[in-house]
This record gives sequence, structure tokens and C-alpha cells, in this order.
Amino acid sequence: MGALEYERFADIYGVWTATAGSTHANLPFYVEAYVAAEGPVVELGVGDGRIAVEAARRGRHVIGVDLSPAMLALCRARATAAGVLDRLTLLPGDFRTFVLPEPAALIALPYHSIGHLTSLDAKRDAIRHIYSQVRPGGRFIFDDFLMTPARLDHMRQVQLRAEYDTPEGQHALLWVTSLVDERAQTMRVVTWEDLLDDDGVMLRRRYRPLSLSWTTPAQAASLLADAGFTVERCLGAFDGTPFSADTAGEHIWIARKDAAS
Repeated sequence: MGALEYERFADIYGVWTATAGSTHANLPFYVEAYVAAEGPVVELGVGDGRIAVEAARRGRHVIGVDLSPAMLALCRARATAAGVLDRLTLLPGDFRTFVLPEPAALIALPYHSIGHLTSLDAKRDAIRHIYSQVRPGGRFIFDDFLMTPARLDHMRQVQLRAEYDTPEGQHALLWVTSLVDERAQTMRVVTWEDLLDDDGVMLRRRYRPLSLSWTTPAQAASLLADAGFTVERCLGAFDGTPFSADTAGEHIWIARKDAAS
């Protein structure tokens, strides 16, 4: 379902990420991690290459995995425009079944993308599989929403996400709200794009829903331990601040596959 949703979402993905606060913070965090890794680097859910292409600009070769052909096409176009396509290897694949040519020194799953797997069992399968694709001594890094009552209330509100002109020159408004199931820890993020004429009259409205979920920090720690990872650090922000439930905006995990594994 996630791949089909992103086939419809791809043409507004750039606007979506540009207007998300976490993307400005997570970009340097992940790029620095990619550049510092000593060995193959893999980004799961590579999307349009926002992070991977920037790391490629810094000289790092990145293997990008994504289930959506439309998103892989955007990534390829971004890398071509940046002149770094030769530093990317793009693979279609699921987080739970992708196969690498050799074990990775670093596998990253940025931008809450583990939430595209909407059950704990699916996340457990993915993290166990990721463990099998990391070489001994290698690392797995991912981040997830830290859901609080205030954040859930905010997500339930109707918000004007962006105002912009489309590539065809039409004025557009992008709106978003979320249908939240707290018990299941899932949400249906509903976006709609209004295209307007010169007088501000709506010409067309298009809906693009996304299915997402979240984990609690305790659940994330348990999933990592179950797979065999050792947690090195849990951060509460992309500036390196240690996690505290009172102040964190995210939970960001840096886990290691022990050398003896």
C-alpha cells in the first residue's frame, strides 16, 4: 500500500519535505553519518534522494532502496541534475526483503520512514532483516515520531501546509490533517491540493492519503534488542541532545551489530 500511495504523492513530495521542520534538522545529521561510515552505506526509503544525493556530493557512494518507482525516478533525476548519479545505486525493494551485494557498514532509515510499516510485527521483521544485512561492527540508524498528546492534537487539526505554484504555473494550496488511532498507533495522513485560477477560484482538488504509524521509545528499544542490535545512543534531537521524554521531539536510535555476531 505504501508504494501505491507514494506513486500518487511523488509530485508533491518536494513541497511536503521542504515545509517539514524535521527535514532541515535531519539532513546534516544523516549526511555526516553517511560520510563518516567506513564501508558501504545504505539508505532505506531513499525517496527523492534529498539526503543521499547530498552525501554523494560529499563523495560518498550510497545504495538507495525504495519500493516506489516514482520516488526512485525522482531520486535518479535529482542525482543526475547534481552530477552524482554514478555515486548512487538504486534498488527497488521492501525494508523486509531487500538484498545487498555485500553487508553494509551503515544502514539508515530516516524521516520516520519505519512508520510506513504499520504493525509492530512488520517492524520486527524489517529490523531483523536489516540486522542480517549489516556487517559485524556495522550500524543501523533510524528515527521515529515521539508522540505526545500535544503532537497528536496538532496532527488532528486542519493545517495549511504550503502555498506554491505548480510546474504548470497554477497556484496551489496544500492542506493536511490526520485521522489518528491512538490504540493502534497508526494514522491516516490526508493531504489535499487545491488548484486555483487567477481569481482564487478553485479549479480542482486532489486528495493524497498516506498510511503511517509510530513506535514508543520502549517499543523501539525492544525491537532493536530482539533483532540482536546493541543500542549505542538514543537521541532526542538531531543536534545530538540525549533523549529525554520531557524535552525530545524525536527518538533517534544509533545501534550496532556487535563484531562477534
